[in-house]
Amino acid sequence: MYFTDVRSGSLVRFQLSSIVCPDREQVLARMTNRLSLTGKVVQLSDAGEKSDYYAIIQVGGVMSPLIVPVDQVELCHSSSEDEALT
Repeated sequence: MYFTDVRSGSLVRFQLSSIVCPDREQVLARMTNRLSLTGKVVQLSDAGEKSDYYAIIQVGGVMSPLIVPVDQVELCHSSSEDEALT
């Protein structure tokens, strides 16, 4: 399928399984801790006496929830991001 609206400089979204080159293992090996993920908060968790300190986040394509300090997440307001999680 070819989309004529896609141009050099366009921001796009795609799945890891869509990558043709390099192979998936090489891509995973080249990811750094600066990779940004988008997910849905399914629960908040306390840390000792600090309430709602952690966000438990479901990320599409990741088989288990991820736990991240709430002060390290950023709110997103895009319906396309919600669709990516389903």
